[in-house]
Amino acid sequence: MPSIRQVAQQAGVSIATVSRVLNGRSTVTPELRERVLRVAGNCDYVAAVGKRTADRVALLYLGDFWLGSPYDSACVDGLGAAMRRSPYDLVILDIERDLQPGETTKQFFARKGVCGAVIRSTLESRGRVVEMAEEGVALVVLGDHFPADDLSFAYTDSRSASAEAVEHLATLGHHNDRLQAFKAVLAREGLFREQDIYRIPPNRMDGAPFARRLFSRKDRPTALFIADPLIAVGVINEAYNLGLRVPDDLSVVGFDDSDTRNSVYPRMTAVCQDSVQIGAAAFDMLRSQIEGQDAADPQRLPQ
Repeated sequence: MPSIRQVAQQAGVSIATVSRVLNGRSTVTPELRERVLRVAGNCDYVAAVGKRTADRVALLYLGDFWLGSPYDSACVDGLGAAMRRSPYDLVILDIERDLQPGETTKQFFARKGVCGAVIRSTLESRGRVVEMAEEGVALVVLGDHFPADDLSFAYTDSRSASAEAVEHLATLGHHNDRLQAFKAVLAREGLFREQDIYRIPPNRMDGAPFARRLFSRKDRPTALFIADPLIAVGVINEAYNLGLRVPDDLSVVGFDDSDTRNSVYPRMTAVCQDSVQIGAAAFDMLRSQIEGQDAADPQRLPQ
């Protein structure tokens, strides 16, 4: 096991300098910090963490997520419930803000005093998650899944339920709008068009301008499949303001992670999932990794 003295010798600095670098102190030049971190990473040195901060796990965001979204807030409820059954504390980390140049994930976790993380990732950040897992840190991906041998996932497999929702819209005679099911069903019906896919931030306030832009099209859709509950609420409210009747003039199927569908009139038709259970499952899977138990299979929870 390498020591801090060995890191200092290889980097050509004092032990105190290595300690300042590994603890994130700003009194070290960027060049010196990168050199020490590189040496520490090459010899796989991880600073010892005191007992006071050793028993923490992190909720780690990679990408543009929002804690106030129904999905994230419900997952946090589940993470908190599982945390209370464990000896660990839960913290939220911003790796985009706090990761030092040249610092590895393992070094970042040691500096922050965490022993593993539940990760919320985007399609664009999947490669980075795989790289983090290759360092051997304990990770569980929440709400997403993709081929990766070194990763565990906690998610709801909503493809079949999503397919049923889109099929429902198709049987109503509509000729328009989660993603694989949407494409598969509409392609089978000969209705799929790439321009009918929209990606916007998951915020209710973004639903109204999206609706106005969508309804101003000459080929205004008569049905929408919306993969976020807040956007769906914004769309339904704006449709009412524009004089469109739901479901007579516009059919909407959304997703609901809590009870959002009952906060709008008319009540939203939705694909529902138990996001509290997803969060709890993610925490329990991470705890198993940290405590050296056999890696759990991906937790596919029922829709």
